[in-house]
Amino acid sequence: MKRLKALFALLLMLAATTGCWSSREIQNVNYPAAIGVDYEEGNYIVYVQLLDFSSVAKLEGQQKKEETPIWVGKGIGKSFTDAVNHLYETSQQHVTWGHVEAVVFSERILKLDRYREALELIDRYREIRYLIWAYSTRESLDEVLSVTPFFRLSPKSSILHNPVEHYRQRSMVRPIRLYEFIMALEEKPRTAYLPSLKINRTQWKESRQEHALLEYDGLHLLQYKRPAVHMKLAELEGVPWVNNSTVRISLSIGRGDELAAVLVMEAPEIDIRHTIRNGRAYFDINVNVKAVINEQFEEMTEGELAKMAGQKIEEQIRNTYTKAYRRKVDIYNLGETLYRHNPAAFHRLADENRFVLHEDALRNVHVNVHLTSTGRYKFHSGIK
Repeated sequence: MKRLKALFALLLMLAATTGCWSSREIQNVNYPAAIGVDYEEGNYIVYVQLLDFSSVAKLEGQQKKEETPIWVGKGIGKSFTDAVNHLYETSQQHVTWGHVEAVVFSERILKLDRYREALELIDRYREIRYLIWAYSTRESLDEVLSVTPFFRLSPKSSILHNPVEHYRQRSMVRPIRLYEFIMALEEKPRTAYLPSLKINRTQWKESRQEHALLEYDGLHLLQYKRPAVHMKLAELEGVPWVNNSTVRISLSIGRGDELAAVLVMEAPEIDIRHTIRNGRAYFDINVNVKAVINEQFEEMTEGELAKMAGQKIEEQIRNTYTKAYRRKVDIYNLGETLYRHNPAAFHRLADENRFVLHEDALRNVHVNVHLTSTGRYKFHSGIK
């Protein structure tokens, strides 16, 4: 009798135990790795990049013989949700969004100010994390999501999914997380930005065959109540010097068309001060940056080299400011500096678009270059 009671109690416990009835085998689930968002003719267009998990796994000592497969789906709808539901019609299997690592916005959806609905849905949808990378592009989204990196590696090795290592080597365009982009949009004095991706189809070849790869071609900048503005990479040369996150960037200096030296600049320290005069805001930027001599072609002293580098950096900072100001973009977030330290002055001076700059607002730029190393060779003031 006791054994029957014990068996009955055990059966009751098993019946009450929660099981994994809703679990699915990994091969029966689609895992989007990146999404692209566009808007055209009154419709939202959503692109989804699916990856095969076998292509993501690293097989030690084995070289992949075939190109990594990438599936890109396209959904269209009057709303962002409708476009996603359109994708579900042909997805064949359950779609789980927890592995999304990047979102790419088209230039069109940014300029039409239709991207906020997509951001709102991502905010509501619990599976998609805030830590995903955010980008923009002027190219076809399905082509951007179809580009593969070197050696038939997984697309997770491209800058779309893994931009950090690229930034550490060349800190020109700082990658941004989705939550950082949303925070910048909510802070009205701040300029939000998205790194702009393009496809380079000519620079690299695999076995003499051209192989397309992703690269940055600039930034899309969003100022309060203004349409998105695109600035090319060549126009942004001053940005790394006014960014505390910059790790490493090269600087070529010379006289005229003659190259004098190539320096590697590291870890700039930036201090921005403001002054109110005659009803206008003025800003001073101080930059301290370390430098390593990479190449030297012309005879000069360390002091001359540091001075030339400082002048070149100041020139780049001013050029970028001027080009951005002409588009009514606060590229260095100088207005935010005023807002943080003197909000009353900011509200008094800002126009209806929260813009406080004028053509001469960038007053003084001081750059101190500290030569910390000459590389593998001793510095010499004469070239033989």
